[in-house]
Amino acid sequence: MATYKSEAFDILRYKELLRNLVMRDIKVRYKRSVIGFLWVMLNPLLMMLILNMVFSEVFRVSTKNYTSYLLSGIILWNFFSHSTSTALPSLLVNSNLIKKIYLPKAIFPLSVVMSAVVNFVFSLVPLFFIFYLTDTHVGNRIIMLPLVVIIMGMFCFGVSLILSTLTVFFHDTIYIYEVGLLAWMYMTPVFFPESIVPERFRLIFHLNPMYYFISVFRGILYLDVPFFYEKLLYAFLCSLAALSAGWFFYGRYKDRVVYHL
Repeated sequence: MATYKSEAFDILRYKELLRNLVMRDIKVRYKRSVIGFLWVMLNPLLMMLILNMVFSEVFRVSTKNYTSYLLSGIILWNFFSHSTSTALPSLLVNSNLIKKIYLPKAIFPLSVVMSAVVNFVFSLVPLFFIFYLTDTHVGNRIIMLPLVVIIMGMFCFGVSLILSTLTVFFHDTIYIYEVGLLAWMYMTPVFFPESIVPERFRLIFHLNPMYYFISVFRGILYLDVPFFYEKLLYAFLCSLAALSAGWFFYGRYKDRVVYHL
């Protein structure tokens, strides 16, 4: 337990490095792009337009404000998928630095998740713009948005700790996760309404943490989500479980990481 606390305090001591890593992640991602950081806002909009053209006629009847429904799901899913898939090779990418000097290695996946939070905040701009165009009214629960971002960030960090540590020892994790992430997306109501799923398959939703995060996110924005506070509690418990499991897994193997880089 003392080792885990020591690692956490080390991250706080290296907060300046953490800030620089976050800035580096953001700059590198859009370094060679003509419009740069604007892709944070354009990417979910373009995805929404494509998926809206494909699925709007199918789901329009059963889903009110489908455009808002779709974009809100895309933005939160992008937050999760981008942060975890980018953090997955973070220890390998920074192997030269890890080998040369002592650093709390968890700082690398953490910096990726924090840069994803920045991207997520800016991606809210086109979401609220679409809300305005489609006359989607934002509810009073919007004040809970920072809470949802925090618990979502905790969940992403926990998953990232497991993935980045596992990748050091088993490089095929990168390719397996690509396939798994795609399957995970199709088991999450990102672009389709929950109501179209047969009752016998609803258990898949209840075992899927992202189902609770996306439901709660839509619930604080505009949608009247049944059992909202129960789902918020489940989302918090999922994030706490993921962070605890990730921190434990990373702590158990972090001293061996340098020998496998």
